[in-house]
Amino acid sequence: MEDNKRHLQLLLDACRQGNRSGQKKLYRLFYGYAISIALRYGENRAEAEEILNESFLKIFTKLNQYDDAYAFKTWLRKIVVNTAIDYHRKYKKLDVYPVAEHVDITDGENNEGWNKLLYEDVLAHVQQLPPRYRLVFNLYVLEGFKHHEIAEQLNISVGTSKSNYAKARKILQNKINQTPLAKRYRDGR
Repeated sequence: MEDNKRHLQLLLDACRQGNRSGQKKLYRLFYGYAISIALRYGENRAEAEEILNESFLKIFTKLNQYDDAYAFKTWLRKIVVNTAIDYHRKYKKLDVYPVAEHVDITDGENNEGWNKLLYEDVLAHVQQLPPRYRLVFNLYVLEGFKHHEIAEQLNISVGTSKSNYAKARKILQNKINQTPLAKRYRDGR
């Protein structure tokens, strides 16, 4: 474990000095982790790659702002998430979906199929959500943001954040419940 920390510290020092070889190694080392985050926010792999590359550009240019006292992965994750938000603001021209009246945002609905589905299947369904729903869903579910934080980040109301989350969740549940795996699970096969 200590060797891994030392190796990472050496890579970060090399990157801070603008060493291209060090940057390439850091990119390769964290590519899998970073792309897994970017894929949740991108509509497809190409879009996720754009988010990823913009993220690493920020990482390399702002590495002097990183505090070694904290976990690098946490800092990297924050950069990728914020880059995804910026990407959506810049390129997606996100539509604001108004607050729906009487939207049920409670958990506990029929979640059959969720636990049995493969990650890639769920990811494919998340990527098909409208951009605003996808963004709110990911920030709330995967990043643990509160609705007031999402509202502040996206310049929307808290009610709109809650509504968009509820709609995204409903769309995902419907799509997932229609998958063959979910149907087999419900039928007990």
